[in-house]
Amino acid sequence: MLDSLRALIADSLPAVPAMDEPALPGDIRIAACALLLEMAYADGRLSGDEREVITASLTKHFGVDARGAEQVMGLAEEQRNDTGDALSFTEQLVEEYSQDQRIMLAEMLREVGSADGWLDNHEELLLEKFEQWLRVDRASLGITD
Repeated sequence: MLDSLRALIADSLPAVPAMDEPALPGDIRIAACALLLEMAYADGRLSGDEREVITASLTKHFGVDARGAEQVMGLAEEQRNDTGDALSFTEQLVEEYSQDQRIMLAEMLREVGSADGWLDNHEELLLEKFEQWLRVDRASLGITD
């Protein structure tokens, strides 16, 4: 009797949406996050502010919660260590992302680089390189040289 009542109640409850699929190696989100981490490590370390900016970007733009952001960052860190070549990540991103998505990623890279309040020369040069590799026109970012 109780099982029948539980089934009746369960049928009347709204369905709970399924969680997003977990990030797996080769996931485009990992390639994008690897670039964000490259930007963060431009000065040799990942600061708390940079980690917060990356986490906020992943949750806002990549459809993951805080735990999912940590998973994506962990996998991206592994990929960075294994690959050691940011160009391979940008090639995947150019293939799979639209121009607008690459512009958004370039803006996210700038946010990470300036998480401490400014972009130093090394970060600015790295950002320019990533924008070039992503085939993003700096004018589309509102940047004039």
